[in-house]
Amino acid sequence: MNRPVWELFAGGTDKSIVWVDHKPNYRFAIYIAHHAEDLVLDKETGLIWPRNANLLEQAQNWLDSNTTCREQRLANRIGWRLPTVEELSSLVDTRNANPALPTGHPFRSVQFGDGVPAYWTATNSENPGSAAWFVNMGSGGAGLGNKSILGFAWPVRAGRGGVNWNW
Repeated sequence: MNRPVWELFAGGTDKSIVWVDHKPNYRFAIYIAHHAEDLVLDKETGLIWPRNANLLEQAQNWLDSNTTCREQRLANRIGWRLPTVEELSSLVDTRNANPALPTGHPFRSVQFGDGVPAYWTATNSENPGSAAWFVNMGSGGAGLGNKSILGFAWPVRAGRGGVNWNW
């Protein structure tokens, strides 16, 4: 039986969780857990994001952001992490600004604007090793920042590629 790629299963069982296509942008589907823990599935990439892009509610240095993401338990799931620069950049639509996300996106509380720190990624700089990549959701640009400066964290979770992801 062929199942849609976005059909994920609870606890390794055949019990499917319910994802609702997001209108007007069908690239995304939403899992309604409860307001603070709603999740978004990007059907284009297979990545799962918290709908609330400011879940941690404060800017942190890179190490604390990394640790905090790994400690998250959202919609009764663990395994969250900082996204790579490529993963976070996959959400960017540079035709838009403030935020630089696709038109009709389902996300809430996206941090952007003058003086607002960007979002950290898990992608380290090779030289200097004290820097990591970030993505600015106002412009959609990416750059390097010293790991000691403050930035936001937007956790991500990814399933195994293929039709029957374990969720």
